[in-house]
Formats: sequence, structure tokens, C-alpha cells
Amino acid sequence: MDQSERANEVLIVNASVGRHLALAPVAFAMAEGPAHTLVYANTLFRNLQAAGLVHIGGPVEGDLTPLLNEASRSGETVRDVVLEPPAGEPAKWSCTVWPVADSPHAASRLVIEVRDVVLVARTKERQRAIAEQLLLGALRQQDAAEDATHASARSQHLAAASRDLSLSLDERTTRDTVRRLTLPRPGTWCIVDVVESNGAIHRLSVIHPDPAKQALARLLEEEWPSKLGGPAEPGPALRVEQLMVVSGDSGSALALAAHGEANLRILREIGFGSLLVVPLIVRARVQGAITFVSREGDAPFSPVEIGLAEDLAARCAMALDNARLYREADALRLAAEAANQSKSEFLGTMSHELRTPLNAIGGFTELIEMGIEGPVTDRQRAALARIKASQRQLLVLITEILNFVRIESGRMEYRLGPVSLAQAFDDVADMLGTAIKEKGLVLVTPPCGAGVVAWADPDRVRQILVNLVMNAVKYTPAGGGTITVSCAIVADTVVARVADTGPGIPAGRHESIFEPFVQLTAGLADRRGGVGLGLPISRDLARAMNGDVTVESAVGLGSCFTLALPRVPQGAAP
Repeated sequence: MDQSERANEVLIVNASVGRHLALAPVAFAMAEGPAHTLVYANTLFRNLQAAGLVHIGGPVEGDLTPLLNEASRSGETVRDVVLEPPAGEPAKWSCTVWPVADSPHAASRLVIEVRDVVLVARTKERQRAIAEQLLLGALRQQDAAEDATHASARSQHLAAASRDLSLSLDERTTRDTVRRLTLPRPGTWCIVDVVESNGAIHRLSVIHPDPAKQALARLLEEEWPSKLGGPAEPGPALRVEQLMVVSGDSGSALALAAHGEANLRILREIGFGSLLVVPLIVRARVQGAITFVSREGDAPFSPVEIGLAEDLAARCAMALDNARLYREADALRLAAEAANQSKSEFLGTMSHELRTPLNAIGGFTELIEMGIEGPVTDRQRAALARIKASQRQLLVLITEILNFVRIESGRMEYRLGPVSLAQAFDDVADMLGTAIKEKGLVLVTPPCGAGVVAWADPDRVRQILVNLVMNAVKYTPAGGGTITVSCAIVADTVVARVADTGPGIPAGRHESIFEPFVQLTAGLADRRGGVGLGLPISRDLARAMNGDVTVESAVGLGSCFTLALPRVPQGAAP
């Protein structure tokens, strides 16, 4: 293939590329062979040739031959070489030549690019600007990534501190957790001062991260007075109502933050960079302070670290206050339990002591009534009957108190078994029939089926029903009032209801009547007898047998007390 044929082939191969390069804003050409024969040139390149601005094998000005020879010989790109301008004219054109190798060792074709020097300079300027923008963007992204990493570390540190503070309500454990807290900065440690309930200021044990300096840190505890000031003259820790940051050259503020010259001397001996004092404030009251101490030579605390310290102090203050309240509440609970135990023991002892003389009164009354001490007149018999009635009433009251004490102390025994409510109703009617008739009331007992059987203690069921019926007798007006005792089965529950036509109970008192020693009538002259234990005992007995006692009532419409007990298990009925 001769030279012209090869040129035609190259032109055909690059025809499609040439159509695009012809419109390019830079001059392109392709040369081939040792003589650097042009096989392609776009319009702008041909225009430069026609204007005599670029040549191949021509005069020195604009001659590209040396560049082409160098690129062909070295096989490497010759980049951005400014062409020699005509005499007296400024340099205007820049040329780049890169070889297209047919083999690893020789380059037969060369691509030529000629650009305006100004355009090249502008391009490089734009490249530098873009590179600067990319660099600034990368730096911003790096800063953002570092900020995110630090924020995540702070959040994790705060979350870990919150978790540790919430693990226990024990005051000693909480204080031990607080004194070990610090900021994430390496070498930082803290001093914690808390205000006790009596106004004394207590410094928690100090922990220094450097074991070699722990002995000096312990001196900060020993030098700390147990009370810096009374309520009228608060100590330094109590005066710290706002956050305070001080450095080693902060003068009097440093002595205040260190809580005295003695502490300051010890701190200087240990070595520190700066102090960050954060108050422990709960419910608008200063309860102490945390002093964060940085390592000697470290930079001052940053705003981010100060914010983290405030968050830590807020959580510490809340945890310390919750632990203190829990301790005080627990102390009150123990005192209440001790007082309740003393009350129960007193009631039990007094009830037993009272039963002996009351039994003696009953016994001697019966002997006098029998005539052992001589003849007894009718008026004397009536008086003796009143004595015996009062004696029995006192025994009933004492029995209620003893039952209450047994229930509270857990000494009440239960023998669970089948209990027929029909039989229990009959027993209660026999026991209380006389009292109901004496008051002129009517007891209504609709038929209770033989299948209405509860699983409970028969004696306790009768005791509950007696209490409920006697309560209805007390509060139902004499003459014409009605007391209705009925039963039913609701799913797996047996229900006994005692309804009366009494004055009713206000809605706000439905639960208070089940509290010990509570009666609807407050005055001594208006009390209906008893000590206010019948309903509390009844509910406690029912709940101990997996049941309950509830009330439905409205003022002027009477009351209905309901005893609910578990139904007898299948196959256990008598």
C-alpha cells in the first residue's frame, strides 16, 4: 500500500471522528511516518496552516517538526509547549503531541493538538479552581465526618452514663457511679460535692486516673470540711449557681472553684490545665457541684465539652435526688411498718388482756342471776341482763380487733372446701334473726339453689355474711326496713348479695368504708356501734380466699354489698 492509499484509509477510518473534531474549539491533526505527513487536520488546524502560524518542515516560527521528532523518538507525550512566535509578537499558541504506537517500541502516528495560550491558561485556571473547590469540599466533608464521629462519641458517653446512673436507686451505689464519671477527654477527672439533708456538704471519694497521684487526690477529701456553712450562710459549693470555667491563671476565681487555698495547693501539686465547675441543680435548688479537672498542659474546655458536662451534671443531680428520695421513702416505710407492727402488737395484747376481766364479769353476772349471792328481784334481773348484753358486745368488738390483728400479721388460717351458700344463709338467719326482729326489720331470703357452692372456708364465709348483714341492720332505719340476702352463679364465680333499704353511701366513700376504723358517721354521739373493722375484715377474708367484697350504693336508695368467691371445682361438690 502506497502513501496515498494509507492516507485515504486513515481518512476513511477517522471520518466519523473527523466530523466531530472539525467543530472542536481546538486545532487537531494526525501525522504519520518519518516525514510526519498529515493524514488528517480539522478546519481550525488548516486555517492555522493557511495563516502560516503552524508548519511541518518550514521556517522556525511555528514549525512543529522538532516536537513531532521528539514525540516519535521518545514515544512519550510532549505536552503544552509554547510555539515560538514571530519576532516582536507575543506567544499565542501551545502545542501538545502524543504518539499512537503501532508496537511497544515504535510510534508511526502522532496526534497534534494546538491551543490558544490564553485558552490554555484559562483552562488551567479553571482546573485549579475546580481542584480547590474539590479540596475544600473534601475538607468540609472530613470536618463533618469528624464532627459526626465526635457527636456520636459524646452521645454514647452520655447514654452510658445515663444507663449506669439508672441501674440502682441505692444512694451509696448512685454516689459511687457519680464520682467515677468524667468527660471523654483522656486524663480528665472530677471532684463531686453533695449537700446532705441537714445542710452539711459532703465530698465524695476522689478518683484520679493516674494511680501515682491518687494519694494526693485523697488529700482533697481529707482537707474538705464536713460543713462549709449552715443554712443561713451557705458554703462555696452552694454558691455555685452557674457554670464556671477557670484556668491556672484565673486568680480569685480559681480559689473559689477549688473551694479554698488548701485545695488549690493540692491541685497545683497534682497538676491541672483548667477547672470546669458545674452545679447540681434539682427543683431550682443547688444540691452540690461537680468540678471537672483537665490534664496539665491540655487545651481549655471547648463549648462542646462544656455542654456535655452540663448534660452529665443534670443527669447526676436527678439520679442523686431520686436516690435520696428513695432512701427517705424507704426510711419512712420502715418506720411505718414498725409503727404498724407496734400497733398490732398493742391491739393484740390489749384485746387478750381485756377478755379476761370481761369473761369474769360475764361469769359473776350469771352467778348473781342464779341467786348464789342471795335472792334477785325482777329489777335486778333486768339490770343484770343489760350488763350481760354490754359484756357480749365488748367481746364481739374485741374479737373483731383480734381477727384484724391476725389478718394483718398473716396468722389467720383458712381451711378451703365446698361451702353451700343456702346453708350459710340459714346459719346467718338463725344467728341474727332475733336482732333483726328486735329492730322491726324484715329479712328476705329468696331460694338459693343447692348447686350454688363456693370453694372457701365455711367459718370465714359465715363470718363475712354476719358482718355484712349486721352492717345492714345497723344502718337500716327501724320499723319496716328490708334486708335481702340472695345468691347467684356468674361464670366460675359464686355471688352472695346483701341489700338494704338504708340511707345509702355517698359515691366518694365507697372505698374508704373498707379502710380500718372508718365509719360513715364521724361524731361519737352518732356512731352505730362497732369499731369500723367489720367491712375491712370481710374484704381481707374474701381476698385471702381468692374472692372480693364490693359495694354498690346511692344516697337515699340503700346499699348492696356483694361477696364474690370462686365456684367449687368440678367434682369437689358435696
